[in-house]
Amino acid sequence: MLQKNPELTIPANNPFQNDQLERNKVADNLTLLVQSTNQPFVISIQAPSGWGKSTFIKMWKAQLETQGHICFYFNAWENDFVDDPLIAFIGEINKTTLDKSLTAQFNAQIKKLQNFGGKIVRRALPLTIQIATQGLLGQDSIKKASDILFASGSEIANFASELAEEKIRQYESDKNGIQEFRNELTKFVKSLSTGGGRRTPVVFFIDELDRCRPDFTVLLLERIKQVFSVEGIVFVIGTDRAALEQSVKSVHGSEIDKDGYLRRFIDFSVNLPEPTVEKYCKFLFDRFKLQEIFAKRRSGREESESLMRAFVSLAKTYHFSLRVIEQCFTEINLVLRTTPPNTRMFPLLLALLVAMKAHSPASYTLLLGALSMADIQSLSDELKQELDINDRIYKWTLSQFEAYLIYGYLETDEAKAEAITALKALAVSQNPMERSYAQQALRFVVQIQTDAYSSAIKNLVSQISLLQTLSIVG
Repeated sequence: MLQKNPELTIPANNPFQNDQLERNKVADNLTLLVQSTNQPFVISIQAPSGWGKSTFIKMWKAQLETQGHICFYFNAWENDFVDDPLIAFIGEINKTTLDKSLTAQFNAQIKKLQNFGGKIVRRALPLTIQIATQGLLGQDSIKKASDILFASGSEIANFASELAEEKIRQYESDKNGIQEFRNELTKFVKSLSTGGGRRTPVVFFIDELDRCRPDFTVLLLERIKQVFSVEGIVFVIGTDRAALEQSVKSVHGSEIDKDGYLRRFIDFSVNLPEPTVEKYCKFLFDRFKLQEIFAKRRSGREESESLMRAFVSLAKTYHFSLRVIEQCFTEINLVLRTTPPNTRMFPLLLALLVAMKAHSPASYTLLLGALSMADIQSLSDELKQELDINDRIYKWTLSQFEAYLIYGYLETDEAKAEAITALKALAVSQNPMERSYAQQALRFVVQIQTDAYSSAIKNLVSQISLLQTLSIVG
């Protein structure tokens, strides 16, 4: 059966059971940090996009819940279509499934939070909207605003004075509204953390912040600081620090001290360690159940080992994120499951083509059409610059790639003969690296001349790109 990588299971009794990146120690240390304070605290979990921040956050959230903490999860990216994150954030709190014994008790408190939050949002609307919706200004001020176009200079000055006084009253009202909200939130948090084996603090997880609109991102940080900063709450923000800094620049200008600005909101930052590519690839190999495919093949063990060695090396060289590695395995899974067990497999070429598509899509696209000898030379040179052909795996992979390009893409015998002559010249080069590479490529040329797989690369590209009729095997 062909399928995507199934969503990772997080067992409630052992949340890090399926952790392949050995991040449970980071979670244990963060748990000690969280449990050591009842003050308002903001922790930033930082890693580039695709490094598994969301999975780590969900595992750690589950671990904290097993220890008695009430936790809330807010996917910022799914809510950045709203102008102000405050109401969306309270709405997610309301949707969180609590213990049945808690639900009825807290419904009234959540409604109060929503009411106070609504007042804060309405007060923050631009003046034109306030007037139009009668959100803040009194009836007399609204009438005067509508008549102002026909007023004299002195009337305009008087109205401006009245409006200034009203803005001062609004400022005091804003302060009072925020304080009312924080008072109610404090009661809510204390209620959540009382009895039933529950413990403080309550932990609010905010995920996918680095994918949001810049204005939404910055406003959410400001809301956390201004409105949600109460005793007994810890916020955990999952983000890419570089993306977060770019949002700050977009909103406040390129001259702003980005680090200083973010330090106003974030109390402690932790960078997730770079994932171990080998372990993650092995994890995906098992998750996609690829071993069941190789088990049906006569040389399955050797093929699977070659595929994994080549792809792991490529993923490390190209610095693929976990998300890109997963996408590559989805394509590898497609090819493997559409290749009959008795058909020859080219694991090195498969690994290279999938990696090339992810890393250099423009170069990969060239393989969808006709190639000249100059094109083949250009592709080979590009890969040689990126991959060290002193490495045995890369030497074998690239030399096989070039040999099969010659026989799969050059249409005339004369063109093929010319390309082979060029390889023979390199095979006696004074450069030992080039000499060894060319000699290996010529061995593949001999192999191609005796088998029926000269179009191997074209077939693999067709499978990866869905250009041929596929049949799912097994």
